[in-house]
Amino acid sequence: MKDARKRQAVKSDYVEALGLAAYCFASCEWQVAWCSEKIKPGSLNKIVGEEMTAGKIAKYFIDLTRSMPKSREREELCQAAQVFVRLVQERNRILHGKPCTGPNGESRLSSATVIEIPDLEDAADSFAACGNELNRLYYGFLTSYVPQ
Repeated sequence: MKDARKRQAVKSDYVEALGLAAYCFASCEWQVAWCSEKIKPGSLNKIVGEEMTAGKIAKYFIDLTRSMPKSREREELCQAAQVFVRLVQERNRILHGKPCTGPNGESRLSSATVIEIPDLEDAADSFAACGNELNRLYYGFLTSYVPQ
């Protein structure tokens, strides 16, 4: 039914924060995919072709970074990979949240706790920060990286 979405009992500020968090995660996830491609050519086809979930992408990226020759930049990539693993869990907590009525009487999502707008903003900031770090490594170290 046309405009059925407008009948959802959720305010636009919550939906905006939720949408931005989802977008920031997707951007970060694709930064992981592109870094994977630089580390091991063909990774992008594998990630897309196998329709890898975010969790599988995270494990794949950890394995790729661990197999790189030791360097300061490798350690930075390994750290970013570990951060991404934690962010996948946060993303799952949000996107697999159950609709509920929050303490303020407004529609929210919940998992172990009610997910409020500041939680979504913090998650979006974390997703963006990880993506930014990966972007820095992609356009820096990985531009001259020769796959082993």
